[in-house]
Order: sequence, then C-alpha cells, then structure tokens
Amino acid sequence: MNETSWGMRFNEVLSYQHFNETQKPQGCPDWFESHQINSWKEQGLVVWNNIVKKVVVLNGNKSLRLLRQLESDDHWKSEGVSITEVGYQFEIQIPPRGRRKKAEQEPKTETTTSEPVQVEILHLPPEAGLELIDLLNKNKIVISNMAEQEKKRFDDAMKKFFVSVLEFTRKEELSNFNFSVRAFQWQPNGPSRWVCKQQAVDGYVCLEKSKWFLCACVKKRGLLKRSEYFENILSAVEWTEKEMVDLANQTEAPDSHPQIQTEQQRANDLARLRIKLKDGPYWIDPLVMEPKQISYKIRVEIDTKPTEFRTLESNCGDILHFDERFPSPSKLANATNLDLDHFNFFQPAGENSEWHLITSQTTFYKEASAAEQAQKVWDQSRIVQQFKDGKIRRSRFGYQEVESGFETYLGACEDLDSPWGKPETREEYMEQLALRESISFSLDIGDFRNYLGVFAQTISDERILRIMHKTRARSKYMTEEIKIESKMWLAQHDSAE
Repeated sequence: MNETSWGMRFNEVLSYQHFNETQKPQGCPDWFESHQINSWKEQGLVVWNNIVKKVVVLNGNKSLRLLRQLESDDHWKSEGVSITEVGYQFEIQIPPRGRRKKAEQEPKTETTTSEPVQVEILHLPPEAGLELIDLLNKNKIVISNMAEQEKKRFDDAMKKFFVSVLEFTRKEELSNFNFSVRAFQWQPNGPSRWVCKQQAVDGYVCLEKSKWFLCACVKKRGLLKRSEYFENILSAVEWTEKEMVDLANQTEAPDSHPQIQTEQQRANDLARLRIKLKDGPYWIDPLVMEPKQISYKIRVEIDTKPTEFRTLESNCGDILHFDERFPSPSKLANATNLDLDHFNFFQPAGENSEWHLITSQTTFYKEASAAEQAQKVWDQSRIVQQFKDGKIRRSRFGYQEVESGFETYLGACEDLDSPWGKPETREEYMEQLALRESISFSLDIGDFRNYLGVFAQTISDERILRIMHKTRARSKYMTEEIKIESKMWLAQHDSAE
C-alpha cells in the first residue's frame, strides 16, 4: 500500500477511545486534525488522501455500492478511484438589475427541478482500487450487516417521521372540528372518540390506532349494525348521522326463526300439557315418584371468570375477549379451599368452561345435617373472597336430594348483571319431573318439544326421540316391558349409526 499519497482502514465498530491533536491514534496520518480524528474512529470504511489532506467515512450501504462499482467497471485502473455520493444540482436565475420601464413586461423566470447527481468527495490513484476491493471483500459480511441495520434505522426513522406528521395533522383536524354546530348532540367518549345517541340508536366516530383512518359505526340496542372507514372527520360524522336516522326509522321485522319460547309461552304450554296428559294412559302421578327414603348431598355451583384471555378492539372501540381460559377443577379447588378428596367436581359444559358443579362425597340422611354442613363448607371456603376479588362471576350453595334430584339453595353471591334464577318449590319440581316422565312415556315428539320450550331448528326430532327413549330406559316408574322396548330402540339406532 502506498502510504505516501493515500490510505484506508475498516472499523467493525465505533471506537469510543479519546484522542486529541497531540495524542493521535496509532497509524493515523500526522496531518489529521481533531475533527478528522473522530472520522478515524467511526464505524465503516475510512479512506483518506494525504495530498489533499481529506478523509471520508463510508457506511455499510456506501461501502457496498463502492465495491459493486469497482467490480463492475474497470475505468478506475486508468482514471483512478472516484468515491462519490448523491447530491442535487439546482439552477437559480437572477433577474437583471436596474429599473424596468413601464412599457416593458416583467421578464419570465424559468424554473428547473433539481436532479440527483454523483458528486466526487475523494479521489484515489489507480493502485488503490485492488486494495479497496480486497479490504471490502474481506469484511463483506460485516458490511452487509451494517447495511441492513442502516436500512432498518432509516425505515424506523421515516416511520416515526410520518407518524408524527400524521398525528400532528390529525390533531389539528380533530381539534378544529366544531361538533356544536351539528344538528345531533355529540359528546366526547375518550381520546379521539365521540358518541351520539338518538332514540335506540347510538353513533360512534373514533380515530384508529394507526391514525390513518377514522372509523364510524352505528349500533341499535347495543348491537353493531353498520361500520365504515373515512379519511376525514367531516365525512365520518355525516355518514354516521345519516345512518342513525335511517336505522331509527326502520321497523324491525319479528324474528321468523325464534330459537326458544318466551316464559309466558312456556308456562302456557306446560299447563296445557298437564291437562292433556293428566287423565290419559301415560300420566305418571308425582306422588308415585316420591322416594321412600330421602338422602342428601351438599351442592355448590360456581360460575367462574376467565383467568386468561386475548383482547381485540372492535371498529367501535369495544373490547372483545376471545381465546378464554377458565380454571380447571384442581385449580378451582385450591383457590376456593374445597378439598378434591371430599368433593366431586364436574363441568357440565365440558373442559375449559366456566360452570362448575360441586357435590359432596358424603351422603347425609337428615336434611338438617345436610343444611348445617353445607353452611359450614360455605363459611370455611374462600368462595366469597374469590367473588369479591372478581375471579368468580357468581356462586350458590345448598343441598340436593339424591333420589329425586331436587335442589335446595341456602345462599348465593351474585351481581345485578348475572343473577341466579328464581328457584322452584319442591312441588313444582316434582310436577315438572312427572310431566317429563309422562311425555317420554307417550313418545310424543311435539309435546316433548313444547316441554323443552324449543323449536324445530334448535333440536331435531331424532334427538328428541333419543332423549325420550333414554328417559324411558332408566325410569323407575314404568314397566319392564316399556324399558326393554326403549333399550332395544336405542341399541338398534346406535348400531345403525
């Protein structure tokens, strides 16, 4: 390497070692001044010309571009190495001096756009070319990594710049928009979010997190009906107001396919079914179903809240939960202080569901003892504390007749959003039980569907028939002949499937 006219070095990392003009780094030319010594320490390719006393530093991208230039074009072998960078050329025309006569027109000023050009920042002799190629190839992996990091920093910086510009623009647009002149009453409902209520319809306009668009949506009775995206707030507000008027004026058609009956419909059907069956051959009297001896088990129901979940913000800013995870029986037992060795835990809706049904292993033969022990279990548990901590949605406790299944509840914890239903009396329960047995005995699909209070699209005739045959096969109040008939039907249909 010809040290007299030029030099080069490659720094993998930035050096933080302190030097000054009197104490210079080893190998540094004597003519380097303090600001040039800083260039000597920078990361990248450092190249200098001793004759013109100039030093330049090329980052990863510029180093790769120089390597491609040297390997693809050999003009440097005769003309020398020209290290360039992109610049812009402007042309400015200065109008002539002096006063212009009144009759003279003002001279036209021609404007030209700037054009990118390659500007030479350092020149090296031809013999530097091969050494530059060798040095750059030896460090090509490091240089490529530098270039990737430079691109990432550039992209991040540009993204932050555009986001800041967009945020400023949106802030100006939203702060200058006058909601008070609108015919509708708009109210702020959080940062960059507004709500308008009209009869049973609610309108929302909110700025998306990305700040690129404004989301507008309308709801009727809490259910999302329509939503749309807009580039400016005026369009979003006008669309929302129009959709609110249209939605408020629409008459809702009755549900042509209801899934379940109303409470009054169900009560009427049950009363009609009792009258229909009571004097017929299939009626099973509730008195016949009374057990000769009654035993009891403690019963606790717990409706838990999810311990884990993921969230998604809807177009209208509502937070939706999905991928919920509920406590397992073992974790719930530990949290509530209910021993798994003394209680049976069952999840009627399957694993990873919120509803837990808990019954005691111990059977009690006196109702008073069952009630006393149920209260003791409740008091010694941590169920109420879990409810107060927001980990349980609701819970209730009591005891259950083993033979009939009738449940007696002694107390509960619940909130207004999820109350427990009104419990049945024992007489009502036994009548319902007798009615179910009687309808199953008759094998009348329509009557059993009315008993359940559901419609054809909810549960098929085949499934209803299977439920009735299972009830008949297990019944304690029907003849053996009837039970055998249903067992045979179930066996035939199970084999057919």
